[in-house]
Amino acid sequence: MDRFFDKLGDLLESLLGGQSSPRYEAKDPDMREAIAELDEYLKSGSRSPGTSKRPGGRFDQTRSQSSAPPNEALRRDYATMETTFAAPLPEVRKSYKRLLHKYHPDHFSGDEQKQALANEVTQRLNDAFARIEKYHEKHAR
Repeated sequence: MDRFFDKLGDLLESLLGGQSSPRYEAKDPDMREAIAELDEYLKSGSRSPGTSKRPGGRFDQTRSQSSAPPNEALRRDYATMETTFAAPLPEVRKSYKRLLHKYHPDHFSGDEQKQALANEVTQRLNDAFARIEKYHEKHAR
């Protein structure tokens, strides 16, 4: 698994012209709040993952009560799709299409190593999306 991320990092670094980007700093106050809330939860575990400090927030309990949360085994798949855990299927599908376009092997046809990595990334995206889609189909009302 570490080898995959090393390859992905090398690919991204080569695409960015060898620049290493600084740690991401959110400019959006909602994003900063969400990151702080996640850090707090991961450090202390004191907040329940299905709640938010503000009503109507992305993780508001009223939303999570309407349907059962996904199996914890899907957490990695949602991360692969670059979406929040338990994101609705249309949001996951949109991210899936964006990532497939970004990492499609045809974009790297001039470099066999990059194309092989893009094939691996594409396969992981396909597998993760298939598992999430299967879960949503199984638990649809």
